[in-house]
Amino acid sequence: MKLIFKIGFGFLLFIATASFAQLPPNIGFEKGNFDGWECSVGKRSPAGDVMYPGGGPTYNRHTLIDTNSRNQLDKYGHFPVLCPNGSNYSIKLGNDLAGGQMQRVSYTFIVPANVDTYSIVFNYAVVLEDGGHPKSIQPLFTAKVFDVTDNTEVSCPSFDFSASSTLPGFKLSDIRKPPMPTPNGGFTVPGPIYYKDWSTAMIDLKSYAGKKIRLEFTAEDCQQTVHSGYAYLDIDEQLSLKPISGNIFCSNQTQTTLNGPTGFADYIWYKNGDLNQPGVHGQSITIPAVDQQKYTLEVIPYPELGCIDYLYITLEKLAEPFNLVVAKQVLGCPGTGVNLKASSVTAGSSSNMQYTYYTDPAGLVYLPNPDAVLKSGTYYIRGTNAGGCTDIQPVEVVISSPDITVVDPSRVQYPTMVDLSTTFTHVTGNTYSYFKDAAATVAMDQNINVTGTYYIKATSGTPCSVVVPVKVVVDPPPPYTITAPNAFTPNGDGINDNFSIKLDGYITLSSLNIFNRYGQRVFTTRSATNYWNGNMGSQQLPSGTYYWIFEGTDDYYHTKVTKASSITIIR
Repeated sequence: MKLIFKIGFGFLLFIATASFAQLPPNIGFEKGNFDGWECSVGKRSPAGDVMYPGGGPTYNRHTLIDTNSRNQLDKYGHFPVLCPNGSNYSIKLGNDLAGGQMQRVSYTFIVPANVDTYSIVFNYAVVLEDGGHPKSIQPLFTAKVFDVTDNTEVSCPSFDFSASSTLPGFKLSDIRKPPMPTPNGGFTVPGPIYYKDWSTAMIDLKSYAGKKIRLEFTAEDCQQTVHSGYAYLDIDEQLSLKPISGNIFCSNQTQTTLNGPTGFADYIWYKNGDLNQPGVHGQSITIPAVDQQKYTLEVIPYPELGCIDYLYITLEKLAEPFNLVVAKQVLGCPGTGVNLKASSVTAGSSSNMQYTYYTDPAGLVYLPNPDAVLKSGTYYIRGTNAGGCTDIQPVEVVISSPDITVVDPSRVQYPTMVDLSTTFTHVTGNTYSYFKDAAATVAMDQNINVTGTYYIKATSGTPCSVVVPVKVVVDPPPPYTITAPNAFTPNGDGINDNFSIKLDGYITLSSLNIFNRYGQRVFTTRSATNYWNGNMGSQQLPSGTYYWIFEGTDDYYHTKVTKASSITIIR
């Protein structure tokens, strides 16, 4: 069988061998190395392609990826570089540096002789740079399966296709490579980059029991050496060794959902394997949980992409109970999102449960980064216990900030106060605070009477917060006045016996000092209601000219005010 994926810029591949036998050792790179795999490199050129003898991994062409890269996305396809099914290791085959590179990994193993079912089920995502060349010299990713025992390629795959930008499911990347200089003084012309997100296919090997099989994966640049191709590969050693999931159920389950492998044009389920009775169409079916009930699944590939195949499953009941509890709704904030892996999301579920996360109700499309979900929507959590009982349930993620719309208040005149809490509609459950700065670090009272831009912080119970500005205009009051007589007659006749200043407007006295002509202070007060009777203490001062100095504060502008003049005592 020959699987040829003609891709341009990248290819993300996840493979799971499905059977009821043991997986070959380290086929999923879970030792953290290439043990069991043969690595080789080669060269593409117009003069002909050549692959050199295999050896160990080559730097930057056979790259091991571990959990440190779990949150890293492919530059062009924006999908995870580490397979998002919980695997600890993937590999990157090749790179995005054009130059006619070829790189390959292969694995040889023997299909167990005593199995009725043995399939390779693989998830893949494709990213390609379209060089505009004939297909035979485009960047390539090829997946081939060889029957080493009989020296032939496997004749009828369950999936066999040539991928290109014209196939369904491909999207145009928003990233494009920049032009690069060439040795002859020119520049390469980058092509549009297409990618296909995670998908699944299957290779059926049940007819090759007891035979030696070689899997071979090759990533190649275009033969003109100007457009690149690379792949990510991960074989999941933890995946159940069967292409159909959901057949194992626990004692308290009354129904179960059977899921067929993704990537086929149609699926038909037959109860008791009776193909003469009408079947049920659909990749997944929910059925009564009946122990030892048998089903046959007919998988029908897309035209020219493989052969019709039949998969068999028997329902199995376990004695232990099973309970999956998933929160109906989880709230999160923009920027930080929601952690669906948090224990609170699945609180109440059976212990020792393994969880996987998806974007679809059938559990076929893995959710990248379930510990940091940044978009609102319905997602799905599958729980599987140690016995294999499984269920999948939805969870609604709501990412939102508190809703607050501020209306700038009408302008007022000082000293009228503006209450900032009246500039928006309050929402039950939210709290509000007021600040002088946009970073919401300098708190203030909600009542103000000074022109400026202020900030209101709304905080929800999530807690999420948002800071919005509000503009306040306070017109200044009429100018203040400071008036005082230029003479007074402290003779006790009740007329003009005292000296005092008169303040009109919004101004506050800090101090009033009166000096004689020698600079000696003879009177001081901090109250505008106090007056001077012409004495220095209990001593009557003689007639003459004295000098007063007023110091205070403008209540609107908050500026210092100083005024001085003379006053004459007449006796």
